[in-house]
Amino acid sequence: MEKVYTIGHSNYSTKYFLSLLKKHGITCVVDVRSVPFSKYTPQYNKDDLKKFLHENKVYYIFMGEELGARRSDKLLYSSDGNLDFEKVSKTSLFQSGIDRIKSGIEKGYNIAVMCTEKDPIECHRNILVARELYRQNIEIYNILESGKIETQEQIEERLLDLYFPNRMQQTLFDSFENNVDNGELISKAYIYQNKDIAYNINNLVAKVL
Repeated sequence: MEKVYTIGHSNYSTKYFLSLLKKHGITCVVDVRSVPFSKYTPQYNKDDLKKFLHENKVYYIFMGEELGARRSDKLLYSSDGNLDFEKVSKTSLFQSGIDRIKSGIEKGYNIAVMCTEKDPIECHRNILVARELYRQNIEIYNILESGKIETQEQIEERLLDLYFPNRMQQTLFDSFENNVDNGELISKAYIYQNKDIAYNINNLVAKVL
């Protein structure tokens, strides 16, 4: 089955970051950061990272416009100002990015979708991008700091544990968790995590004011 990896650069040295890529045979990094710059980890600024990866025979592709977590279209935000991942996933721009990744897989590249956060469950690369790829029957392997892999199935188990910790318990009274199937709980858990990690457009407005 086709597969895609995800990885967060966190504050790793580029040497360690490269070792994680090499361990899993990654040949192409797709950068999905909307703002591919950081004063805290300048080694991951777009141009510097691209140069470093190319020197080490890893392709670099920036896809922050297609697959990033910040959008200019205000219709893609909830009434609370949070970016709505479900709405984003239905846009033609986002789907064009997904299609580019799938095309890369077909061409034989071993792709890692990259963003900033260390933990995939805390990042849109997983909760938005990887989830959509998984929906389209692509296996997802999240590279952790240790170099170990966490599958999307394991991510979903973590989401269920986070938002519905009592789902397996027998209770005296019926509860929401015990009256819906696992698939619906997972869908709701993704929505809740979207709210917890999403970019909020109101925060930007507040900073400007």
